[in-house]
Amino acid sequence: MSNYENRIVLFLDILGFKRIIEDTELKGEEDVKKTSFLIETIEEMKEAVRAISKGTTKNVTQFSDSIVVSFVENDIKEIPKLFLDLQRLIAKLLARGILCRGAVSYGKLYHSNGLVFGPALVDAYETESQAALYPRIILDQSVLDVMKHHYSFESKHSYRKIRFDSDVNSYLKTDSDDKFYIDYFTGSMQFFENEELFRVYSKLRKIIIDGLRIKNPGVKIKYNWMKNKYNKLPELLKRLDEDEELFYGRPDIEKFYKEFKPINTTANNS
Repeated sequence: MSNYENRIVLFLDILGFKRIIEDTELKGEEDVKKTSFLIETIEEMKEAVRAISKGTTKNVTQFSDSIVVSFVENDIKEIPKLFLDLQRLIAKLLARGILCRGAVSYGKLYHSNGLVFGPALVDAYETESQAALYPRIILDQSVLDVMKHHYSFESKHSYRKIRFDSDVNSYLKTDSDDKFYIDYFTGSMQFFENEELFRVYSKLRKIIIDGLRIKNPGVKIKYNWMKNKYNKLPELLKRLDEDEELFYGRPDIEKFYKEFKPINTTANNS
């Protein structure tokens, strides 16, 4: 198809959105609360979409619980901005107790005036549904291949391999399955301060603990992944402080580090 362009594309899906919809059918005062929560969440997504869509060749489509963002291959400077926008969106959804999953891919795509289709979208959707596995946004190999022409790789720390204008490395980590994913465990800290910071991480901790109580093995493995990431926060924060003086000017993060309580699945968590 001649109207296809080579575009980098994100497909993002909100996890548990169906359950949130079903909860709005509850009766009485709780019904009002759940419906208001749903409306506020959608508005949060729309606000994030508006922020993402500013400038250059970027196009954004938001429908129900999904977001598609794309830009042409040569607009490579948009990649760090996309990663920052994704960190911000994940953090804001997390503050509402909502998790998301997605994938960034590359290929032929038509995306204009709210209409989006093409092989790249299919790849991003399949990568999100079949390879992302956990509540994370991962990069498809096709994107990494494009990035190699514009990015340099370093191995100082296994969790910070990609560098581009000193930016991209602060957004990504390498997972145990060698997938690059958008870091929101340490990344969320740049969007919250003081008491709000503690509230959000307390909510994240509760989400994980509640999820680990679910007996379904397919669900439990997702929360075990989150538990392992959460429990590594002190180690990662210490490294960041050694490299970049993270605690300087952020006593709230230093306090979080010193008072951190890991999630222990063999005992009661308080």
